[in-house]
Parts: sequence; structure tokens; C-alpha cells
Amino acid sequence: MRFVAELKAVVGGAELGAEVFKALLAIDMTASMKRAAQALGMPYTTLWNLVARAERAMGARLVEASRRGGTRLTEAGRRALRLYMAEAARRGIVLGLSPLIYAGSHDPAVEEALRGGEAYFVGSLQGLLMVAGGLAHFGGVHLGDNLQAVAAYAPHLCLVRGFRREVGVAARRPIADLTQLANMRLVNRPPGAGTRAHIDRLLRQLGVSPREAPGYGDVAQTHDEAAARVAAGEADYTVTTRAAAERHGLHFVRLWEEDFDFVCRPEACGEASRFAAGLRLGPGSRPRGDAGQVVCP
Repeated sequence: MRFVAELKAVVGGAELGAEVFKALLAIDMTASMKRAAQALGMPYTTLWNLVARAERAMGARLVEASRRGGTRLTEAGRRALRLYMAEAARRGIVLGLSPLIYAGSHDPAVEEALRGGEAYFVGSLQGLLMVAGGLAHFGGVHLGDNLQAVAAYAPHLCLVRGFRREVGVAARRPIADLTQLANMRLVNRPPGAGTRAHIDRLLRQLGVSPREAPGYGDVAQTHDEAAARVAAGEADYTVTTRAAAERHGLHFVRLWEEDFDFVCRPEACGEASRFAAGLRLGPGSRPRGDAGQVVCP
């Protein structure tokens, strides 16, 4: 006996199930409708019909021809897939198309390296639990003492050393004094995200109750999304990495530096180690001297 839970997105009265988002993920991973159909084990016309039905429901193009040939997701398609995968991960569901699934914290360099793969940016704690539960193979964490966190919550897993990165306040205008933030609107991060803990700590230092902080319930899934929303004027500030702040032209006030490591299932640690050692880091990040080293509690 086995139990299957399916998450559906309801758009304009239409229900779009996992098969639609598996199709989008397969296209994103293979950059080809033909190869995506082969990966899914379905006829090419069936895949086209799935995508066409989703596009009619959403009222937007989800795929387009790539300049290099083949097919890629549009920005609308990429956003729809991200939203579905984030909601699925919160419910303990993965699409399961990749032999190496990532679930954990977000970093711009990590996202770029995972492009074309299956990644769930769900925050450090949720990612650790997904890897521990066998839903993913590895994931990024920044929980303070990362090795201690693995030993406490998932001693059957190992840790791959990664990099150090600067974290701070990103705002549209210069911040002369952090007390200015008390009455400014925030873009927050999801519960369980390491950056959410940073935000809570900052608010405590400012003497602001989270319930009273403007925008506390306004959540962005990734550092780039949070920074982009501040840059667009939807909020006044967020807490993010220097790389995300600079990418979106925001003023950055450094608060601290943190270790970003990777938790892994033992059988996936070799690939996770190569992944960590090969990252092309952005501004404000630097590799640890022991990057790629596997440590088991």
C-alpha cells in the first residue's frame, strides 16, 4: 500500500496538477520540448497540449524558443514553476525528476549553479528536514554552527563546507542609522529561513515586536526576489546578501558574515562536495579554506 498526495494550482477555475509543473521543470532541465517529452515518457503532442492548457488557464506564454535553439521557460513560466515548487516543498512534496535534488537556503551563486536542475529554496531548517527525510539529496544551510545543527537534528547526515558571505540591510536609500528601520516597510523571508532569524534578531535589537513591524507578513522566497521588490518600491528594505543587493542597485549596510554550508545524504556527499568547490561566488562571498570538505558528526 502506498499513499500519494497531489498539489494542484487553481487558476481561473482551471486545476493544474503536478503533471503540468513536471512538464515545465522537464523543459527547464532539458531546454528542449523533445527531450522533455522523452524524460517524462510521454508523446511530444501530449506535452504540447499540457503546456498549451496551462498557458490558456494562466493567460500568459510559459515557454518560448531559445536564441540558441530549443525551448526555454518565459519569466512567467519560471515564476509559476517556482511558486508551485515552493508550495509543494512546504507540504513535503517533490517532483522528483532529477537524480540530484536540492532543498535548502537560497544564495544567488547557488541558484545560478543549480540552473537546469531541480531545486527547492525553502530555507535552511525546512531544507535540512527534507534532506533528512529523504526528499532531497543535499541543501544549503546557514544556522550558525551548521555542524552542531546537523548533529542535533539529523546525525545520519553529513556536512560539506561551503563559503562565507556578507549579510546586511538592503534599502533604496542610504541608511545612516539602523534605528531608521523601525518605521520602514520590510520584505521578510519565509519561516524556517536562516535570514528570517537574522531579521527577527535585528528587530529585537531595534526594540520592535515582529507583529508590529510594517511588512513583516510580506514574504519573498529568495534573496533576489526580496531585493527586486525593494528596488521596485514595494518595500523600503530587506535583509539579504551583498550580492543580491548590488545586483538590484540597492544601498547595503553590512551586519555580519555567516557560514553557508551544505548538508547531504552520505551517498550524495561526493557530488555535493564537487558542487561546493566549483561555485562561482558573487560580491561579498568568499570560499572557505576547506570548501568541499565533507564532515560527518
